[in-house]
Amino acid sequence: MENIDRKNQESEEKVRDRPLQQVVFDYLKGQSPALYVAIATVFIVVLFSVFYIARISGNNQRAARLLAAAQTTRQFEDILGLYPKSPSAPVALLALASARFSAGDYAGASSRYSEFAAKYSKYPMLPVAELGQVMCCEGRGEIDKALMGFNAFITTHPGHFLTPQAIFGKARCLQISGKYAEARTVYEDFIAANPESKWRPSAEAALQTLSRQTRLQAAPDKENGGNSKSQTPNSK
Repeated sequence: MENIDRKNQESEEKVRDRPLQQVVFDYLKGQSPALYVAIATVFIVVLFSVFYIARISGNNQRAARLLAAAQTTRQFEDILGLYPKSPSAPVALLALASARFSAGDYAGASSRYSEFAAKYSKYPMLPVAELGQVMCCEGRGEIDKALMGFNAFITTHPGHFLTPQAIFGKARCLQISGKYAEARTVYEDFIAANPESKWRPSAEAALQTLSRQTRLQAAPDKENGGNSKSQTPNSK
């Protein structure tokens, strides 16, 4: 028992003594790819801020360490229950929402994002929750509503580093709606306006996918048009 306690203590000390950035990146590494889709790179900034606050204040370090090790919705919920007023609580709530999004629970994720917006309306992390709610609409298939949400985010947060994700979300909605030309324009405008952006490869890849989809969509139309013409004489 003493050995177990000693090992647990050593593990906590290793987490506490590691550089904050490394703790954050290790946390992100353990998450599913969907977290990156939902939150983009904002967790790097958000989690770093939380660990930094906890370190300099000397308070809530236990909550910060629990957050660094958390992987499941239950663990995030435990942090919220045990340390609801800690600096880690807002991030745990966002992480919980993201975990539910990753699991396809868009209603549950949207509820948590809404909770964050209500509790932490003055927090700099609010745009994360706003974009998360819009992406939940997209996930539920509410494309028109999602399109309006992405447009609103782009207008409200023109310089935010999550804005590229909103722009791509807008293009996806247009693409799903069959508005291929408009979707293409969104991607091309982004590339033209941000030639050095780290998101440019994503936009270029999306353009290639859009081009393939456009060609596949056009092929059956041509085929049906040809068949209709060939069947006309036989129908007489």
